[in-house]
Amino acid sequence: MRSMPSPNYKAIEKQLGIRFKKRSLLKNALTHSSYLQKRNDKVSSNETLEFLGDAVLELIVREFLRDKYPGESEGTLSEMKKKYTSTDALYSTGKRLCLGSILIMGKGEAGTGGRNRPSIIAGCLEAIIGALYLDRGLDYTVKFVKNILLKRRVKQHKDHKSILNRWALKNQRLVSYRVMKEAGTPHNKKYYITLYINNKKVSQGSGTTKKKAEQEAAKVFLKKNIKKSRS
Repeated sequence: MRSMPSPNYKAIEKQLGIRFKKRSLLKNALTHSSYLQKRNDKVSSNETLEFLGDAVLELIVREFLRDKYPGESEGTLSEMKKKYTSTDALYSTGKRLCLGSILIMGKGEAGTGGRNRPSIIAGCLEAIIGALYLDRGLDYTVKFVKNILLKRRVKQHKDHKSILNRWALKNQRLVSYRVMKEAGTPHNKKYYITLYINNKKVSQGSGTTKKKAEQEAAKVFLKKNIKKSRS
């Protein structure tokens, strides 16, 4: 069995702009579950740190938005929060930090594009946030999150499903989505989804995740129907 590779911690910390007291936590945060399959390394994958980091990030972003926009409603703040906590936002940040190049993962996962996969990059960033919280505390972690995420302008992706749901509620319509087909390999899936309004097929969408396919289907319907009804 090969032993766990020893990353260049000093270079990684410089790359991320942080310092760890217990570098074992940093190694843990960088270790994808695919690397540990059929190995006896004592280090666990970054999944539990990702779980913790998700909660820590939520707290930091919620407090940041509450302080910055004290007069906004809960609904508005929740929508704004998605700009910073969505997979797309975290992937964009993680890609900028070059997390893919320092992830410790199995050859199979890496060979199928794992180092560039949005869910893996976003999860690694959350794991780093969780590890940093355990190692240096909340205040230090807040500084890191503000520096890499909150100080930067994040592109807001329009939530077409939420817009459609509000329209449906107002007009007493029933919205449902159905997966019609799945294509591709387990590591490179594509979903094809049909949108139904009151059980009537109205549009279709596709995407690399079910959520993205649903968003696309909602977007197509809104573009073809809602805007027409207003003109």
